[in-house]
Order: sequence, then structure tokens, then C-alpha cells
Amino acid sequence: MMLWISKPDATCLMLNTHWRTFRGLGPNQDVPDGWRCGIHDDDVAATVEAFRQAHVSRTPFTAEYRVHCSDGQYRWVHDHGAPWLDAEGRFMGLMGCCVDITEQRTHHWTVANAERRLKTLVENSRDVVYRVRLVPRLAFEYVGGAVETMTGYTPDELYKDVSLALNCIHPEDISKLALTPRAAAQLETTVTYRWLHKDGRTLWAEHYRMPVFDAGGQVVGLEGIARDVTARIEGERQLRESEVQLRQLAARLQTAREEERAEVSRELHDELGQTLTALKIEIGRAVAAFASQPTSVTTVDRLQSIVGLVDLGIATVKRISARLRPATLDHLGLAEAIRSEAATFKARTGIRCQLNATREESRLSAEQRTALFRIFQEALNNVVCHAGASSVRVAITETDEGVVLRVRDNGRGITAAQAAAPGSIGLLGMKERAALVGGTFTISGQRGKGTVVMVHVPIVPSPAVNQSGGQAEPRIG
Repeated sequence: MMLWISKPDATCLMLNTHWRTFRGLGPNQDVPDGWRCGIHDDDVAATVEAFRQAHVSRTPFTAEYRVHCSDGQYRWVHDHGAPWLDAEGRFMGLMGCCVDITEQRTHHWTVANAERRLKTLVENSRDVVYRVRLVPRLAFEYVGGAVETMTGYTPDELYKDVSLALNCIHPEDISKLALTPRAAAQLETTVTYRWLHKDGRTLWAEHYRMPVFDAGGQVVGLEGIARDVTARIEGERQLRESEVQLRQLAARLQTAREEERAEVSRELHDELGQTLTALKIEIGRAVAAFASQPTSVTTVDRLQSIVGLVDLGIATVKRISARLRPATLDHLGLAEAIRSEAATFKARTGIRCQLNATREESRLSAEQRTALFRIFQEALNNVVCHAGASSVRVAITETDEGVVLRVRDNGRGITAAQAAAPGSIGLLGMKERAALVGGTFTISGQRGKGTVVMVHVPIVPSPAVNQSGGQAEPRIG
């Protein structure tokens, strides 16, 4: 404690050691400038005047001011003195003490500055910051920020009439509010709902909310931040619509491609194939005619060679026709088409391919059967290009709910990174084919234990397929 005593004329009578040490003075050292000693230039006039007036009026003296300390820094002190009287009641001066309050003062200033900065930040924010009292009645304790921009109402208007804020909530979203302590205690931290602006516009606002508790732990209010996310919501809506339109367009393109393939396949098989067959027959007759008459062996050999070339052309037409659109898929069903493709795959690559099907006849639509068959073809292509497998097992399982196609190889196994790589166009195509017919596609693998491709397609026609089994016309716009 820094103690001091003054005389009736306000001159110094006594200064204790702590007072002197605080100001950097020795025990017997003269005090320069008297009571002004060490006081900050900005504080000295007001402090000395208050000290003088206390002596004139013989009343207590109180002041807070900065003092230059022995460490070279200025520190805040609280100085308080009270009149002291002799036995006959005569005024003898003031007796007082100084207390270092730098820490308290600094903390107070820090808190005050932080509050000012926070208020400035809130008022200039693009968000709405609010605190709502729920009991004993609904009212705003605070609302600020971009409230006028987002609602059309000023904070003062909302303070006066909280119902204005309730009228800003879209009627279909009122249920998302938490206007009772019980509801506030169970609220979702983050919620998005629509606001109706005073000018008639509809805005989407994302709220981050927290309940406010009293000293007894009871919910008494809500506080939160609301942000205008209209642009984001609208962008997401447009993106979803675009995705739907793109899927419909892709579905239509897939159907058109399959129809074109079927048409080309029929023309190759029915027209070019028949022409080549007729040509082979005629050449065969010519060979027989030449063989029955004396002629050169070279001529007969050339004719036989032509027959061989025609056979090769017929086989090529059949192979191209089958690749474009296997006739078995349309006439014998999905299981038989996959069985035939598996046999061709084994003959071409030497990789064993076994099929197990629970039903030969499927209730899938034509588009769904085609999608599964094309996914199967792409899976076999991946086995040849990437798996390094020696065998493939294929299972088609049909239940009342849907059909599951599972293709498992014993190759090196795909990794999660490979499956998710942006350049995996084949996998993306399989996934998209499955989605277009309402199905799901998954692929997984283990190093050294192979890869499993699995597709599930529901029996119920997908949204992209109409009730008659044909592709629905895309609705654009």
C-alpha cells in the first residue's frame, strides 16, 4: 500500500516507503514537483485540481491516473484520501493510499475494446446476428447485422414488434422454428428455411442456432447467426435440374444408339449376309461345273480360294452383327446372351468364364437387359486389359425385388484409388448405365484376390423407363 498524509494547505506531510519505491525515489530523497511527481502529463492537471478541491471543501478525494514507475513504465493507480481531524475537530489534512490497478484497468479496457470491435463486426456483417428471449414472452434481446437487407425491417422495428420477424418466415417452414424452451432444447444446430422479404422476395437463410440457459440450467432463449444462401440454393436446384435433364438426354441417346446398332446388325445379317451366302452358293456351283469338265487345276483352286474368302466374309458379318447387337439378347434373354458372350470371350482370350443364373427368363425391361449386358461386356474388357486374371465367374440372381449381376475375377484386384480415378472412363460409363435404368453399381477389389463388379437393377421400371418398357421421352425445360 502506498500511504500518504497531507497538511491543511495540501502540502505533503508524509509519504511511506512503498509510495517512494513505486515512483523510483529513495527513502530520504526529495520529491520533485510535490504531488505532481511522476503523474502522466495527460492526467496531472485533473488529478491535482481534484486534490486541491478536496482540501478546500474538506471532503474525500478519489482519482485514477497514470504514474511513471521505477521500471520506466506508466501504471494506473487508484488514489483515495479522507479528511482527518484533531481532537477538537479541526481539519488537519487528508490521509490516503494508492493502489496499483493496472491489471484490472487493462482488462477492463481490453473487454470494452473487444466489445466495441465485436459490435462493429456484427453491424458490418453480411449475416444476421440475433438473440431471442423465449420466456416469459417472446422478444428480441438483440438483432443486428444484415437484418434490414434480408428482411426489409430495421432492428428497432423488430424490437418493437417481434411478430414482424415471424411474418418473415415462409408458412411452410414455420415448423422449423423453436419458439418454446422445450423445442429450443432439442433444436437442430443448423437449419435452412425461407424468409419472405418485406418487398415480396423469397430468400433462403441458413441458421446456426444455440439455446441460451439461465443460472438454473433452464432454456430461456435462443441465439444464432443467419446467412443468406439463396444463390447457393438456387444454384444447387439448377444443377439438380441440369443433372436430371442430362440423364434423360443420356438415356435417350443410349436408346437411340442401341436402336441404330440393332438396325445395322439386321442389315448386315439379313442383307449383306444373305448376299454373301448367295455368292458362295453360286461360286460353289461354278466350282462343281468346272470340276466336272476338263480344266486347269489352277482355275479350280482360285475358285476354291474365293469360296474361302466368302466364308471369311460371312463369319466377319456375323461377328460384327453380334457385337453391334446380339440376337440372343432380344430373342433368348439376358442369361443366354451373357452365356454366349462368355463362350466367345473364352474362345478369344483363353480366360475361363463361367455363368450361374437363377432364372433364364427375366422380368427386366429391354433397356435394363441391354444395360446389364453392356456393363458385362465392359467388365470383361477390363479383365483382359487390367486384371491379369485366368478365370471369371458370373452370377445373375433374380428376386421379386430386382436382379443382381456379379462379375468376379481372380486377377490382381483393383484399388480404391484406381476405382475413384477421374480417368476411369469405363467404370464411369458402367455406373452411368446402371443409374439410367434405376440401378446401382459398385466395384471393389483386394490385392492378389481379384475384383468384384456388382450391379443391382430393380424389377420396378426406373424413372427413365416408362410402363411399356420403352424409353421415356426426355423433358427439357
